[in-house]
Amino acid sequence: MLIIKRVMLAILFLLAACGSKPDEGGEGSTHTGSGDGTPRRGGTIIRHLESDCKTLNWIRITTIYENYVLRYLYDNLLDYDENLNIIPVLAEEYEVSDDHLRITVRLKDDLKWHDGMPITSKDIRFTMDKILDPAVPALNKEGWFTKLDKLEVVDDKTVVFVWKEPYAPSIYALTQFAPIPEHVYGKGDFLTNPANRRPVGSGAFRFEEWRTSQMISIVRNDLYHGEKAYLDRIIFKVIEDRSVALNALKAGELDEMRVIQVQWEEQTNDQDFLSRFNKYYYYVPGYNYLGWNCRSVWFEDKRVRRAMTELFDRESINAKLYSGYAKLISGPFYINSWAYDKSIKPWPFDPEDAKRLLDEAGWVDSDNDGIRDKNGVKFEFEFSITSSIIAKQFAEILQEQCTKAGIRLKIRMYEGATLFDRMSKGHFDAIAVAWILDLDPDIFDTFHSSQVPPVGLNHVFYSNPQVDSLLELGRVEFDQEKRAQIYNEVHRLIHEDQPYTFVNAVPEKRPIHKRIKNVVISPTGPFNFYPGGIYWYIDDTSQRAER
Repeated sequence: MLIIKRVMLAILFLLAACGSKPDEGGEGSTHTGSGDGTPRRGGTIIRHLESDCKTLNWIRITTIYENYVLRYLYDNLLDYDENLNIIPVLAEEYEVSDDHLRITVRLKDDLKWHDGMPITSKDIRFTMDKILDPAVPALNKEGWFTKLDKLEVVDDKTVVFVWKEPYAPSIYALTQFAPIPEHVYGKGDFLTNPANRRPVGSGAFRFEEWRTSQMISIVRNDLYHGEKAYLDRIIFKVIEDRSVALNALKAGELDEMRVIQVQWEEQTNDQDFLSRFNKYYYYVPGYNYLGWNCRSVWFEDKRVRRAMTELFDRESINAKLYSGYAKLISGPFYINSWAYDKSIKPWPFDPEDAKRLLDEAGWVDSDNDGIRDKNGVKFEFEFSITSSIIAKQFAEILQEQCTKAGIRLKIRMYEGATLFDRMSKGHFDAIAVAWILDLDPDIFDTFHSSQVPPVGLNHVFYSNPQVDSLLELGRVEFDQEKRAQIYNEVHRLIHEDQPYTFVNAVPEKRPIHKRIKNVVISPTGPFNFYPGGIYWYIDDTSQRAER
């Protein structure tokens, strides 16, 4: 779930560790402009993708990398601006009925797809039908609309979203809704449609080329309904190794990237680097976590899951890997959200209590071979991670404590897209990843028992009837104080059950080349709002000096 979306998107590496606060960037809304404040047209920028996309079908989006690209190719009906206010984008206006059951949306005039065909209400109807089609794995979309009763098409420019009952996140749902063209996706098999790799969208840029595991390029859309973009082209370059990516950044082969602690503190502070790059530091709603597959023989018991948490020294990780800047967390909500219960403290690092819990759950070393066992099954499991440096450090720290506790942890590294595919199917024992969260605290899709693979994002197969009931109640309560009480109880129950080891919330850090102007850093970062990076432009003087 991106910050401006409700459903979570998995980051297939852990959020980068944080070092000291930079002088060049900072938290809050930050702008950069050209020397004379006049935008200039033309040029190409190269953005970093930490992993390749699986698809460019907006409905089937599952990773943050796809969102990076699709943000430019598709516009939502509504979106957030840099101050997190909801604004119309494809919509000219919208109206919510007093009973919260109807949201009327009127499209702008003369909207066109990238191929020149008009965008109409029929495309909105087609898109909704596909989101709700059981044969379409719309993991990051379908959950928004489970309470939708129907979509009424009034005319070519007007639709009404009619809800079965009052639904608190309903207006946020429309920030998650970007129509796709029926005349393109309505032909042939939706799941194998060529447009999944060559999309026809509505955004300020249109698709140009995709070389698998290498790059994706997009170019300015001159049919765009809003002000036209300044850049000619944006290239997304796939580089999974962070060290290689940083070398590419320094060599002028990338214009921006997210960096980890050692890169932030030790490798990007020399005079030459600081003369060429602005360094931005910002917290985003999200957290790192370890996920325990609750249907596995090892992690079906919550006592075992809590034991695993108590074997993971998060305070030491915060001090050593994050220089003390990460915030330890105890539950599934954004730490600064009204839904997060700050009275619930994280479970402590306590190896001795972890051993007690394992004994209590029946995992003992019955044959004195140094490995715990139960009913003839050894406590030997695979811990799935990407090749991220931070993920590897997490795994090794946990592995050391598991060994001392009589558990054999085998680290298995996967390429990012492969790991997410396994994660989305629940094909893992334990996993280290992260979530980016939406501003609305509804976490139905990740913790309700109905949302296990392949339907939703509850990839750990967590199930608690009390949590299910509370999540359902939270979706129909509009009073924020009452809704906060509901989610505080959800927080407490999930904290007790530990389907995740909730690790920490950390800020992102991103150097961006100084030749790029009109960069806005909102509370959601530089991209996850409207217009995000659409109106970046290149300062000619800087470009000549660098390129």
